[in-house]
Amino acid sequence: MYEPARVESIATGLQNLQSIVAGNIEAVSGDGWHFYLNEEGKIMRLEPNRRAALLLFEATGVLTDVYCGNVVFLGETADGSEGNVPGHLIDLAQQLFGLNQPVNQ
Repeated sequence: MYEPARVESIATGLQNLQSIVAGNIEAVSGDGWHFYLNEEGKIMRLEPNRRAALLLFEATGVLTDVYCGNVVFLGETADGSEGNVPGHLIDLAQQLFGLNQPVNQ
């Protein structure tokens, strides 16, 4: 079973992203955002990630694949760099799943 969906700041270097998804990364792009997952998730028979699929479907109206294992959603800056997840996507995830968010101290 997967951990609860959450919003947090992360280091977006390749090694950290690979650690989060437990393997080599594959990107799936949206409009101003993308997510990474384990590119061999299906081959490794990782559990389908229904939350990622539902969020993608609700955000785009399209679902073209089964996404397996952990995923990490990120936003994109104007120059194509990693950025913060767009607020509308966080709002949608909050509506669908509730989110564990870090407490600002």
